[in-house]
Amino acid sequence: MAITQIIIQGLITGIILTMSFGAGFFALIQTSLLRGYKKGLFIALGAIICDTIYIGVSIFSTSFVSEELPKYAQQIKSLALVAFVGLGIRTIVKSSKILNSSDQDGKPNYYYITKGIILNIVNPLVLITWLGITLFLESSLNYNLSELLLYFTAVLLATFASQSAICVFSHKIKNYLSDGFMHKLNIFIGILFIIIGLVLFFQNGDPEMDIERAKNLIH
Repeated sequence: MAITQIIIQGLITGIILTMSFGAGFFALIQTSLLRGYKKGLFIALGAIICDTIYIGVSIFSTSFVSEELPKYAQQIKSLALVAFVGLGIRTIVKSSKILNSSDQDGKPNYYYITKGIILNIVNPLVLITWLGITLFLESSLNYNLSELLLYFTAVLLATFASQSAICVFSHKIKNYLSDGFMHKLNIFIGILFIIIGLVLFFQNGDPEMDIERAKNLIH
């Protein structure tokens, strides 16, 4: 397949994944609004690091992961439930401590990088999505290793660029938002995290079905 076509497909996939409105998407907006776009970029960087690891696992251990993942589906769902509900409650509790733009955030940058990694790790759909895409590229489009690496490089670049744009835009509109609105936004995002955890835990789908749905992203 032509290199240009592979790159374009990867860029489009990256944009689609960024706009999937998952927990990471809202965490980027929340952090950029409250802490500044640079802190949001560190969350994006953490997500990219996790995605890169998952992509490597998907490319080089597809069969093993596809076979082993269903065995631990319930444990993974339980972890996601605890993580997202805990994050949601913490976000709601802290909603009364909205920082002004002049306030200083004492948390180090690695805190936000770690947060970006954790948001991806505890969401089982992230790994399943990368597995589904990899299986489709290998089985339906017959991508070889170099084509897979080129495609996923384009995906990651598009994802990080899109996430960076979200961070910058969110930070720029902060001055037009009242503290009351920011307070309500924090509560909304906290509730959203809890809902995501509950949905991941109680959904009836199995990993194999989720992998098939992931393939349709680029079909």
